[in-house]
Amino acid sequence: MFFLITIGKFAMAQQFEESYDLNTEITIKGKIAEVIQRQHGPIVIGILKQDKIYHVLTAPGWYIAQEKIELKLGDEVVVHGAKFFSKNGELFLIARSIHNISNGKIYSFRDEFMKPCWRGKGNRNFIPQ
Repeated sequence: MFFLITIGKFAMAQQFEESYDLNTEITIKGKIAEVIQRQHGPIVIGILKQDKIYHVLTAPGWYIAQEKIELKLGDEVVVHGAKFFSKNGELFLIARSIHNISNGKIYSFRDEFMKPCWRGKGNRNFIPQ
């Protein structure tokens, strides 16, 4: 039973990783209103833009920590990402890059082929604190 649960979580994370579609790419600018970190899957940030929150899938926590990516509540950001609908019909953006205007840094989450930058890198057992 444990093995099946693990595969299910991996398959869900894999679905997000493989679902980047350039045809649905948009850019939004707003402030980080929430940062959601679960035990598995990508860190999700909520971007507040004109009274609406857009949920943005970034990268696994270990990659965020390894690359020293800073995404804090209240930071003003510009997100370039592709629209993605979950199985439940929820709209997400899959981040290609995030420009954190508050600290002046630009963070990349996808390579030139739109593949996740963390694929094949780093320590997947690392949990940020």
